[in-house]
Amino acid sequence: MKTKFVKALLISLACITALTFSGCGTSSANTSSKGSSKKVINIGIMNAPSAFNPLDTADSAQTYMTEILFRPLMDLDSNLKFIPALADSITTTDNKTFTVNLNKKAKWTDGQPVTADDLMFTIGLITNPKVTSSLASQLNMLAGLDDSGKNTSGKEDFAGAKKIDDHTIALVTKQPVDNTIFNDLISQYLRAVPKHMLKDVAPDQIFKAAFFQNPTVTDGPFKFSTYKKDQYVQLAANKNYFRDTPKLSEINFKIMQGTEITIQLQSGEIDMNEPNIGVVPTDDVSKIKAMKNITTEKTLTNTLQVLELNNKTITDAKIRKAISYAINRQQIVKSLLKGSGEEAVGPYTKSSKFYDENVNFPSYNKEKAKELLKEANWNSSKVLKFNVPTGNTVREQAANIIQQNLQDVGIKVEIQKYDFVTTLNLAKKHQFDICFMGLLIDPVNPDFTQNIGTGQLMNLSAYSSPEIDNLLATGKVTVDASKRKEVYNKLQEIYSNDFPLCSVYAPQDIGAVNKRVINAKPVSFGMYANTEKWDVAK
Repeated sequence: MKTKFVKALLISLACITALTFSGCGTSSANTSSKGSSKKVINIGIMNAPSAFNPLDTADSAQTYMTEILFRPLMDLDSNLKFIPALADSITTTDNKTFTVNLNKKAKWTDGQPVTADDLMFTIGLITNPKVTSSLASQLNMLAGLDDSGKNTSGKEDFAGAKKIDDHTIALVTKQPVDNTIFNDLISQYLRAVPKHMLKDVAPDQIFKAAFFQNPTVTDGPFKFSTYKKDQYVQLAANKNYFRDTPKLSEINFKIMQGTEITIQLQSGEIDMNEPNIGVVPTDDVSKIKAMKNITTEKTLTNTLQVLELNNKTITDAKIRKAISYAINRQQIVKSLLKGSGEEAVGPYTKSSKFYDENVNFPSYNKEKAKELLKEANWNSSKVLKFNVPTGNTVREQAANIIQQNLQDVGIKVEIQKYDFVTTLNLAKKHQFDICFMGLLIDPVNPDFTQNIGTGQLMNLSAYSSPEIDNLLATGKVTVDASKRKEVYNKLQEIYSNDFPLCSVYAPQDIGAVNKRVINAKPVSFGMYANTEKWDVAK
């Protein structure tokens, strides 16, 4: 009798524990849809955020979550149009002076107003030489900043950013800049941080501030609630959001392996995938399409899967090109992506309007690879370290194919797998020979200064070319579309010769969403532009 009582007690305690965890665990979606007063959407992702820092775009998970927590000046919606966010409008009469008009109702979650002082403080941090913000290169078009986007004058103020009043600032560029380029590089990434929370932190210590692991004061439609490392991130509704009160109570990002996304879509434990960092395994697409509770749609890809080639350890361009010639991209697209994607070699996909078809990029040719290796006196006994982040099943499988491809031409590689955050940290320190990473594709702007610009934080390959740097700088400030095309065509020509990094494929993203979800779609661009409008049917 006593034994039965103990068993019953243990079962009861287990149930209570499960219910307590369900607010953000494996059954939160079910709880929200079955009589709970809470309205919750759960999103499946594969990569954990490295932090919650809007001044850094080093990883996609962090970028997407901070877009919700800290509103950008303007946001790119799913129609690839820039819409008001923290700013009501950004106007210019000469394409040099851009007047930013902040929403006067905007408030931080602690009740203090969001002002021009917060924005100026944020710009000061990004452009401070002591702060390693990956956004600096995008601001380098502003007057008074050097090519890396830093203010080296020794003064807090610089010519490119001026406060006009409490809700207005002027951003001044060195040369006339196309509106789309200005919005794409600056407006959609410039997100204010609260000056009153961070003003006492030394600039060289700013990224170590506890605030960026637990951002308690934000200005977006949802505020930070909980992060359970490598399990989930919970965001709670900000009922005082200045644009509109969110219809949902919570948005949860659940971190899992790609194969688990399919299982939890079917069970209802997640409501949708994040198509960029919550990739549906290719083998599961037909299974998901057959699910009665799920709607699927193809969406523009925003990720180019590339091999970062460490130019410090693989110094000869002939060897870097040989690596590219060795890769059977068609095999990867056909066998792993099942045709839902495209081969890629250079900095743009072939479907991109910026791609120059006249450039001879080094695509699959085993004999050419062997020929270049012989010319470069390649030591066939040398073993290259090939770092691969875990979580993306297709990418991990592609790494195995690439390893065999390289071995077939006489290049030995040793695959070393790490979680995404560790892989990225090693890549930033250039502690690899080859590293398999995803780079964001921009549908409206061909600039990729961050990825190959000399000294840029995300130039993981450690490539340096004064000619490329000059073309990147020129492209940003060339308003005439035909002339800009000429600049990027020339850039691709030099790129194909130096071959600093090696693109492999661009997957066709698949968005899957539960039919109970309203006003939310898993798309590659603009997914989080209006999260306050997201809802679920009860």
